[in-house]
Amino acid sequence: MDLRQLRQFVAVAEERSFRRAAERLHVSQPPLSVAVQRLEAEVGATLLDRTRHHVRLTVAGEAFLREARRTLAHAQLSVEIAQRAAAGKLGTLRLSFVPSAALGVVPQLLRAFREDYPDVKLVLTGDTTSQQMAALLNGATDVGIVVPPLHDAGDFRVQPHCEQELMLAVPDTHPLAQQQRVQLRDLASESFVGFPFKEGPGFESVVMAACQDCGFIPNFVQVAAQMQTILALVGAGLGVALIPQAMQSVRTAHVHFLQVRRRHGPVKYQLGLAFRPSNNNPALAAFIATAHRLRPR
Repeated sequence: MDLRQLRQFVAVAEERSFRRAAERLHVSQPPLSVAVQRLEAEVGATLLDRTRHHVRLTVAGEAFLREARRTLAHAQLSVEIAQRAAAGKLGTLRLSFVPSAALGVVPQLLRAFREDYPDVKLVLTGDTTSQQMAALLNGATDVGIVVPPLHDAGDFRVQPHCEQELMLAVPDTHPLAQQQRVQLRDLASESFVGFPFKEGPGFESVVMAACQDCGFIPNFVQVAAQMQTILALVGAGLGVALIPQAMQSVRTAHVHFLQVRRRHGPVKYQLGLAFRPSNNNPALAAFIATAHRLRPR
């Protein structure tokens, strides 16, 4: 017994006519009649009461029709589920991100992705870039929002997504706290609180390169692996810090934020999506496509 036989029986049962059922199925009538007879033989019961003038369901036929319709509907649902899974509309996507991305970039991406793929389960983790790369390497995540460039990226691909501006965080007792903007070159004598290079080599590379471009190497007196901790250290008066603009929304006692400029423009860094091209999770491909669509032009 197969789905084709069930479809043939359902057509005859619904049309109450072998002729009309044959027309509906685009087959000739004699093979259809033989197919139904074979089905009855397999079932071991008469399903249709046939005369020259009518075709009617027997009691067994009525019961079989209900189950046949249910089976065909379930088979069609199985096909649709498989198609949705292949298109990335079902399944699980494991996404990690640098914490500062959670304050703007991640919500935008997730809103757009959920609109198109509401049935995909999302597993979210906030981590440093180095921790994300380790998780990608061992298969614990599918895609990470990281700060490139990545050292020893291996077979990872990094798709650029957007640029983010850096701000300067200073203690509210600092003379610069009375200003709204500062030139980066004027910070050469400041004590800096920074991010460990091994945890975020891309981010710290941007900070170091910007400072060196302005003629100095920043004096890091303290490092911390979390941006919120860096802000807390700034608020405690340990130094100033270059931090992602999105971190302004994190209310931290005794911290003032300023725009920081390098010559005439802001200091920026890039966020990118890191993933392994060999990862065949359809939900990953769907997410990458969504991010590409939202990428600022």
